[in-house]
Amino acid sequence: MLEKLTDIVICDACETKNEKGTIHCKSCGKELRRDFYKGLWLKNSIITISLFFVPFVILYYITNFEIGNHFENQVKHGLEYSVDINTRMLKSFLAERHADLLSISKVAIFDLARIETQASFLRRYVVEKSWFDFVAIADRKGSIIFSTNNIKGDLSGKEYFEKSLTGSFNNSGIFHSEILDTTAMIISAPLFNANDRIIGVIFASISLKTLYDLILDLRIGETSEIFMVDDQGIFLSPSRLGGKVLKEYGHYHGEPNPHTEERGILVHKDYRGEKVICAYKKFDDIGGYFVSEIDVHEAIAPVLRLKNIMFIIFAIFGCFLILSSIIFSRQVTNALKTMTRNLKLAFDDISQKKDTIKTINVELRERLHDCESLSQQLRTSEEYIKTIIDSISSGLIAIDSKLHVTYYNENIKFLKHGDDIKINSDIFKELPMLDQTGIRSYVEQLFEKKQNFYIDKIQVSGESKPIILSIAGFQIPQNDSITGATLLINDITKQEYLNEQMADYEKLSALSQLALGAAHEINNPLLGITSYVELLIEEETDVERKTRAKEVLESAYRISETVRGLLNFARPNPPKFSKISANKIISETLSFLMHQPLFKKTKIIEALSESVPQITADINQIRQVLINICINAAQAMPDGGRLTVSTKKIKSKELIEIRVLDTGKGITKNDIKKVFDPFFTTKRGEGTGLGLSISYSYIKNHNGEITIHSKPGKGTEIVIILPIRQKKYTNAEIIE
Repeated sequence: MLEKLTDIVICDACETKNEKGTIHCKSCGKELRRDFYKGLWLKNSIITISLFFVPFVILYYITNFEIGNHFENQVKHGLEYSVDINTRMLKSFLAERHADLLSISKVAIFDLARIETQASFLRRYVVEKSWFDFVAIADRKGSIIFSTNNIKGDLSGKEYFEKSLTGSFNNSGIFHSEILDTTAMIISAPLFNANDRIIGVIFASISLKTLYDLILDLRIGETSEIFMVDDQGIFLSPSRLGGKVLKEYGHYHGEPNPHTEERGILVHKDYRGEKVICAYKKFDDIGGYFVSEIDVHEAIAPVLRLKNIMFIIFAIFGCFLILSSIIFSRQVTNALKTMTRNLKLAFDDISQKKDTIKTINVELRERLHDCESLSQQLRTSEEYIKTIIDSISSGLIAIDSKLHVTYYNENIKFLKHGDDIKINSDIFKELPMLDQTGIRSYVEQLFEKKQNFYIDKIQVSGESKPIILSIAGFQIPQNDSITGATLLINDITKQEYLNEQMADYEKLSALSQLALGAAHEINNPLLGITSYVELLIEEETDVERKTRAKEVLESAYRISETVRGLLNFARPNPPKFSKISANKIISETLSFLMHQPLFKKTKIIEALSESVPQITADINQIRQVLINICINAAQAMPDGGRLTVSTKKIKSKELIEIRVLDTGKGITKNDIKKVFDPFFTTKRGEGTGLGLSISYSYIKNHNGEITIHSKPGKGTEIVIILPIRQKKYTNAEIIE
């Protein structure tokens, strides 16, 4: 089939060029083909120019846009900065004038009738301080009774006068004063007499010239200016380009006031009709706004100049780009011709080696299958090893030579309250309770001295209380160096607690044997004493001696009860519960104790609440507890002191509370932990150490709670909680 030919056609056989319209090669006579590469060169040139030129155009507009925004932001920032700096400066100036006026009002002006005594001071002050035009004083009716510039008038009805008359400082802002017949700013404050009663108002006129001179024109441009306007947009200060104070608007006449928010940046027409960029900020001290603005045409002038320069630069580069694209397209077309020939040769060679490639592919697939099988075996082994490690009852954590965590099992999470541990993080940051000298040094020596270690017991801080750990560390050697280590950590807190309990049980068992023997040895002679005293009471006729004998008998009975308590401690018997009055038992016990020699220097105070109901308790055990606690308190106050016993019903609970408070020497922090242990005493050689142990046992029998609070040198307080009815058991605890 004949095809329409382009300008030149090339013979495939002899590569001879023929003119357009030729169907057969003029050299070899074979059918000719169309010159594909010329069309390719043209397309390539167009595409290359498009690919390079279009980004240049886009870059031009993006750069123009960004630079324009940058210049605009700089101008806006400069305007905002101008407003902020002037606002802060004038606010500081007015605050200082406020302080000046308050200081003048306190210069002993307590009587308006004697104001002339301060006249010379006030006139001299105004002369020396250029920021005040005058200072004046008005009475409560509003009549000006004194002025440094001799003005007269009536201020009644003036807002600043009325507000100051109520006791507050006031700033009138800039306004037209009818009294002064000029623009003014008045600050005023109340005057007080010696009785702090308002007797008048002192006011001063701020020098507006001084105020306006303080306004900084940062001169962002030739048309930039800064001024103040009120809420209606009327000038409160003159502008550099001709705005008149209290006569003209700061915006274009006929348009709405653009300054309405707390602050802002906007574009609008100014009083001259020029379009300006404006930054403004509300300034409550003058009742208006600070405004800084610049003409739009001046603000964007640098952008227009830069845009022209950029256009010239882009035009030059565009021409260079077109020329380069044409040259580059020709080179690419020629390279494609050469590449086509080489590809044709390569394709022939590839066809010949097709069988070889197929053989290689088969071998590669076999090797890939072997690799996948090996990878699956490795994954299975890894999962198996992880399962074994996670099944270990001990906590395991692996670290590298930098002490960073590389692996851990689930059981180690108890050190972090069940949370995950971050891999590649420092072990002592992840587990701060291990950051102790005794642990860190052992871990470091795994790498420094290449020594394994074992710590059989060490205490660290836990979530709510200390815990006890055992820690073992093992090296992970590789090529004669230590690349890592593993730590096995066990929580042995419960085990140690059980060991301590076993020791206590052994001690209590020995105590039981001693108590049984001692009780039997005491009971036999005590029985004879009580029998003899009972006979003596029956035969005695002297009333006083008979009373003393009864007291001896009661003491013997109490000894018997104490021995019975010791027996109960060694061989506990259930208490004999009955309905009793706690207040009555306390009163009887204290009445008995106050006549004992040990309590001669002790002042006993009863603070018993009448709302305490009867309770179910063993009267003898409760009485013995009170006697033991009170005797301990008296022994802690050998030089005298106060012993206060109080009761109350605990609100919303079926419990009563008994508090015993002394002013004795107190109990140390270490001793308070052991006060309920049998045979523990702080009275060297004077006590048995059984009083509080027996008391603890009795309160426990009542399902109650006994706690101790003490500070050395300040006294001790023992709190007993007893149920009204015997239903619930509460463990006793010790509180520092």
